[in-house]
Amino acid sequence: MITREYNDSLCFVKQHDHARAALDIFLLFSDEITYGLKNKTELEYAIRNHDCGWIEYDTTPKISDTNQVYTFQNMKQSLQEELWLKSISNAIIPYSSLLIAEHFKALFDQSSSRRDISESSFNKEREHMLSTIFLKQKRPSINTDEFKIELKFLQVCDLLSLILCRERSVDSSIIPPIYSFKGKAFDLYFNKIDDSVYQLPGGILQSKTNIIEIPYKMIDKELLLKPRKLKDEFKEEKNLKFRRLHLVG
Repeated sequence: MITREYNDSLCFVKQHDHARAALDIFLLFSDEITYGLKNKTELEYAIRNHDCGWIEYDTTPKISDTNQVYTFQNMKQSLQEELWLKSISNAIIPYSSLLIAEHFKALFDQSSSRRDISESSFNKEREHMLSTIFLKQKRPSINTDEFKIELKFLQVCDLLSLILCRERSVDSSIIPPIYSFKGKAFDLYFNKIDDSVYQLPGGILQSKTNIIEIPYKMIDKELLLKPRKLKDEFKEEKNLKFRRLHLVG
């Protein structure tokens, strides 16, 4: 679950809906950037489904004993890793599973709280899962330029979608460049220039003006003190809203 505050309310975005926004972003990239991708269908599937392991978990918000919402950031690491593995296994395209697996491996390796872990059950289970997935076919190399470019698209779209879902200003230095199949680099200066309006450099997007819609549930923050009532409200379709965000280039 991804959350942000809005006045006296909390906005909840499900992880799988965030992944849908990530794919929407990828589909807006100009042909110059995406032309020549050999595994474009598999990449699109991986972007759309990289958080599919969260679908059941995000049925309702999870509230701590101190009345805080558990998000993808503050949840137990062991549970986070369990849902990462579930996302890998739930993908029905093997190459997409490999992309998703390498995406989560990178997140694991970048986690400062995990750096002292000499042996990780997550990495062992992840490797076992991939061995099973590719039991009857050769596993593609993750060291080719082709795979690295596709993985970077998944990582960047995931990050940009997260920024949009949380609607925060961001230091563009945290966003890595993306590369076309021809090896040309495109820097992403992703700036919030107004409420609900974000700007990217010219030439990144197919059109100068674009709209991303993010589904979310907005619930009164006071209901954090009444977790059962909050969960009931979350299930109500009347609380489903769509936030329109503008991407301009």
